[in-house]
Amino acid sequence: MKLVAVGAAIQASGVYNPLIMRPITRRDLLGGTALLSPLLLSRGEAQVSPDLVRFRPEMEPLVALIEATPRERCAEMLVEQMKRGVSYRQFLAALFLAGIRNVNPRPPGFAMHCVFVIHSAHLLSLEAPPDSRLLPLFYALDNFKTAQDRDAKNQAGDYTMRALEGKLPDAERAASELQSAMETWDMERGERAVAALARRRSGENVFAMLWEFGARDYRNIGHKAIYAANASRTLHTIGWQHAEPVLRSLVLAMLDFGKQQRVNGYGMDDQCYAANLRRVKDSFGKLHAGWAEEKGDAGATNSIVAAIRNATPDEACADVTERMVKGSANAGAVWDAVHLASAELRMRARAGAALASVHGVTSANGLRHAFLAASDARTRFLLTLQAVGWMGQFRTASAARPENLRPFNITEMEPGGEVTPMSEIFAGIPGDLDAAAGRVFRMGKDLAARQSFFTAALRHTLAKSEEVHYYKYLAALLEDVPLVSPAWQPHMVASTVYYLKGAGDKDSATMKRAREAMRGWSGA
Repeated sequence: MKLVAVGAAIQASGVYNPLIMRPITRRDLLGGTALLSPLLLSRGEAQVSPDLVRFRPEMEPLVALIEATPRERCAEMLVEQMKRGVSYRQFLAALFLAGIRNVNPRPPGFAMHCVFVIHSAHLLSLEAPPDSRLLPLFYALDNFKTAQDRDAKNQAGDYTMRALEGKLPDAERAASELQSAMETWDMERGERAVAALARRRSGENVFAMLWEFGARDYRNIGHKAIYAANASRTLHTIGWQHAEPVLRSLVLAMLDFGKQQRVNGYGMDDQCYAANLRRVKDSFGKLHAGWAEEKGDAGATNSIVAAIRNATPDEACADVTERMVKGSANAGAVWDAVHLASAELRMRARAGAALASVHGVTSANGLRHAFLAASDARTRFLLTLQAVGWMGQFRTASAARPENLRPFNITEMEPGGEVTPMSEIFAGIPGDLDAAAGRVFRMGKDLAARQSFFTAALRHTLAKSEEVHYYKYLAALLEDVPLVSPAWQPHMVASTVYYLKGAGDKDSATMKRAREAMRGWSGA
């Protein structure tokens, strides 16, 4: 969307907060005080076409400024706005909403990664050392500008979210309308129903209706579940008041492809969803009383990882269902297996299977978030089965060319080499990943050493990454390592090195611009 005139007006006057009493300094931001700023923006000079989605008055000027600023000027613009009093949270929200308004959610991937990555960038900001805390925001801004340009050049045309017209379903019918629309793949009804719900229901309530539909369709390598989880988590950060356009975009993404289209070798009926629905119907009432417990069981986990590795997705789901009915596996053991299977695939993958294996890890992360957030027990059981099935589907798709998967068993990993300085570990990335993984595995049970590794991994990722999946992969593992049983945590930490920047990689142009923009900050 071209808003150059709007952007020029905002640049001239400054997106300004009249409540602030002094400029926010670089030290404030790197020290963390600005992360808590409650200040709101004035509407300023911004004007938008009345047929476009208009965001809340405190956000519209900043969203318009982000949309209109040329990519090469964005780092300086971000610094200038924060000096004027814009908080980290405000800018993060505006950046997320700019992606929602400017990037087509169909298909849910490609340019849409500028929306998916916002949660990952925020998490890495929270985990980063103080001197790197702002860098993910600069990266996400630059990534949006790339996505905005990519979307504008799309053969389908330059997408901009438009305002809904006409009457929305009333409060009593909106939930049933959404359910029916999702089941019948009706985009117009779904978009209108979820807009109505966003205005009347809580986030927990609305997402309770959506978790299943994010997890039903693996096509386009898991992005529907990834989007659902990251939309939920980002809205928790920026506030439910911004939910309506986000949920409209999410529902459109979930309903893309329809029932017949084949994507990445799968049609809707080729997946595990229909069979898992039947399993939930037939077996939920027979589940062992402790099926939802999250206590690990190494024997059960080993067996389930092997089933995901060697059986068909349907066979693996059937095996897990039988175990959970008999009480020989609970949810904790199954989810340990899901995370280990996703990490193993990343460690096995080569060439054309590499990107799919990264999505296996980020999809497992999204599905696990949905499982933890869902309140309905049937939905949680279905999500567990879908996670097992999806990991099998990722493995099957990756094995379409057998040479792209090497033999490897993550549950049989052993420590490699001697205790090694962190600098030597990162010197071996990406040249000798197995050796690096063995060294990381050796330190994986030592919490202090693990933290030192992740701090170094963050520094390398933030300084050197020019591709969005480095952010998403590291963020997923930072969240998921503490969720698996302690015995398996070293395995998960070791898998980090298989999509990580090393000491020999160059710093990215984006980070060079960001550091240059911050270098002259007053009060540093």
